[in-house]
Amino acid sequence: MKLLKYVTFSLVLLNIPSVVLFSFGPALGSLLSYLTILFLAIYYFFEKKTRPNWWLIIISILFFMIGGFQFIGLTSGFIFDTIKYFIYLISAYELVKNTSIAEFNIFFLIGALTIPLEALFLTSDYGRYAGFYINPNVAGFICITGYATTYGLKNVTAKLIGQFLFTLAGLLTFSRTFIVIWLLINVISLKISIKNIRIFGLGFLIIGTLFFIDEVVGLNNPRFEQLKSIVNNEGVDTEEINEDSRADTWARFYDKILESPIIGNGYGSFSGKEGHGLGVHNSYLMVLGEAGILPFILFVLYIGYLLVMSIFYFNKKPNLIMQSIALSLFLLANHNFFTFYYVSFAAMWIQYQIEVAKNDIKTDKIEEENTLAIG
Repeated sequence: MKLLKYVTFSLVLLNIPSVVLFSFGPALGSLLSYLTILFLAIYYFFEKKTRPNWWLIIISILFFMIGGFQFIGLTSGFIFDTIKYFIYLISAYELVKNTSIAEFNIFFLIGALTIPLEALFLTSDYGRYAGFYINPNVAGFICITGYATTYGLKNVTAKLIGQFLFTLAGLLTFSRTFIVIWLLINVISLKISIKNIRIFGLGFLIIGTLFFIDEVVGLNNPRFEQLKSIVNNEGVDTEEINEDSRADTWARFYDKILESPIIGNGYGSFSGKEGHGLGVHNSYLMVLGEAGILPFILFVLYIGYLLVMSIFYFNKKPNLIMQSIALSLFLLANHNFFTFYYVSFAAMWIQYQIEVAKNDIKTDKIEEENTLAIG
């Protein structure tokens, strides 16, 4: 079972089916995608069954059911997407429950390391790197989530090495979202210990590493050129760096949301499926635009629950609020919560860790009461 667990874990968190799809074509990519679902189902079949994830099951039922009413496209594709997701959702939650923070961290680190490897050996004219995750913004989410988990590690050496590598890989994605969340997380880390201010010093070493990589292979990225201009005290042209604003992308969909706010516009209409073109790049707007107000409210409540409860258990598990912030802000810039399995996996992991923290506090309270009763 352990071998099956790690194979399945790798397929989900390392995005291997998409890598194969991108590198070797749709036939092998689809095969690995279905194998991932099959392995998850087998793992679930042999694993001890516990309470399912009712939060996401209810949200997903409403999303796919209401979104399916106005779906325009191949019915078979919609049915396969729906079945695959629910098998994943039910099975992966059992995998989540058997995943430690060390395992979660190391697999995200393996994925993040593919980013600097791509920068060194597969230098592109595009100048942004994503490793196994194809899209640099998505790769930025992997890096910032992995970075957040380091604050839950007990080994100081592992924590510092992880922070360095996740930050370096994240900066190579040149994702603005990554940088904003990274700064926010490190400000929060000062609440844990003022000693965490050292990470800002480590940042200078990381920037130096970026300059070294640029000298060796040439990063060829406008955002990095802006950084070099700042370091060299030269003029900075903000027009290029502000291109492709997410706010401008969202604005293109506002009228469409207002046309059908109750039941949405149909599955895929806001995520670029079935010839709908550009996606909204916002999971909250995607849920609202495709399936209407009810699943949107529940989805926002779900993310809000993760944030609030993570704050509540900050002293016990400080990494959870950092991961919740990373997830909630990333979803403002990406519309693939239901299709990129590692994103919903990260959400479920936070959710389950909150349940663990709740149970630990209950257990501690019972033991304390028993001790007082005996005394």
